Amino acid sequence: MKKNLLTIFLIFLISQSFAFCSAQEQDKRQYLNLSFWQKFNDEILINNIIKGYENNPDLKIADTKIKESEKIVKLSLAEELPHINFEGMLGRTFASSDMLRGKNNFMIYNYSQTRFLLPLTASYEIDIWGKNRLRTKSFKESEKMLKEDERAVYIALSSAIAADYYNLIKTDKIIELQNELLNLNEKLLKLTISKEQNGLATKDDILEIQEKTAQITLTINDLEAKKEIFENQLSYLLGDKLFSKIERNDFKNVSLIDNVPSELNSSIIINRPDVKSSAYNILRADYEAKSAKRDILPSFTIMGTLGFNGYSHGTHLFSPNSGLADLWIVPNFDIFDGGRKYNLMKLKKLEYERAKQEYEKSVLASIQEVNDALVMTKKEKKNYKIAADVFDIQSQKLRLKSINKNLGLANELDYILYQQAQILAQQKLVDDKINYVISTINLYKSVGGVDFTNSENL
Repeated sequence: MKKNLLTIFLIFLISQSFAFCSAQEQDKRQYLNLSFWQKFNDEILINNIIKGYENNPDLKIADTKIKESEKIVKLSLAEELPHINFEGMLGRTFASSDMLRGKNNFMIYNYSQTRFLLPLTASYEIDIWGKNRLRTKSFKESEKMLKEDERAVYIALSSAIAADYYNLIKTDKIIELQNELLNLNEKLLKLTISKEQNGLATKDDILEIQEKTAQITLTINDLEAKKEIFENQLSYLLGDKLFSKIERNDFKNVSLIDNVPSELNSSIIINRPDVKSSAYNILRADYEAKSAKRDILPSFTIMGTLGFNGYSHGTHLFSPNSGLADLWIVPNFDIFDGGRKYNLMKLKKLEYERAKQEYEKSVLASIQEVNDALVMTKKEKKNYKIAADVFDIQSQKLRLKSINKNLGLANELDYILYQQAQILAQQKLVDDKINYVISTINLYKSVGGVDFTNSENL
């Protein structure tokens, strides 16, 4: 019966350890918050974010850090459990034939001995003060901090993919508009040269148009280089080793999030990864400080041996007379350690105080970032509406000029100038619209990947 109880106890300890180790990995795809990105009504954007989730190296590094942290927690837990090990020994002892033993100088002639020792040894530090449990709790809080760091990587990745994606769309459209400007400028140059030949324009007029043509060409070259950089950045974020052509939508299909709030509830920052990580850091530092304080107290270790101890002939090793068993408690208390444990305790207390201050700092910084992002979003929204009005005005002026041209009340040169003015207004509209989209992305990032259009956050 005693043997069965011992077996059950060992099975229980092992099962508890494996139960802790076999926690299922969380589905981290929810960190992407695809329901928010679907508000932009762009399946290509969604596909790119999912591709980044599957291939981005930064996500893989963050995931590896989490797994490393989980192993550290398991190592700490292992220190709380009993340690059982087996150390067999086979020894041969030789001594002088004149060896004397005992009070009466009993002589043993030609003394030699073979010893077989097959014990199971066990040790367990009794966690009376709970310092080992506190240390494990500290590692668990560190693991939570790393998980929040990982979530921050997910939020930053999806935001960066979206920002580069829309910058590419903007660059494509502006290059298209600049090429239209270039074509119109070339037409304008031909008309001006013709007028100069008829004495209706000067050489300075021609040079001015040629200079403007060169400036447009330079702008197109800069935009082409910028487009390649955005494509390279996006390929990296997507984990595309081939740096393939980036699929993207057309500017005309870009949708806006119309219900961007003018104000947000300050409690929205609670979901930010840095704020949550700072809160976990306070708990981690608190556990560390308490563990260091209790480490000053005495420790008690239970140690025991169970096995066989035989001499000379291995055939008698497992006989009842060769049984070996002992059990003892070993107390330990550092009388003098140079102040190491005391100073460690003070150090951990200072770390705890610093963790509280870092939390306050992260809260203030979060409020500032959210407010700044909200200000920029409102500004870009106003700029976009103004740009839309200006573009509408320029389009109306161009239609009127077209009517006058058909009636013979305006010449081709004036009509081209109005076309250029409309293209410039459209370019400003494109720029402000994408800037507004990116400002909403930055707002999403600043609130910690929360859907800020939800009424609960207003």
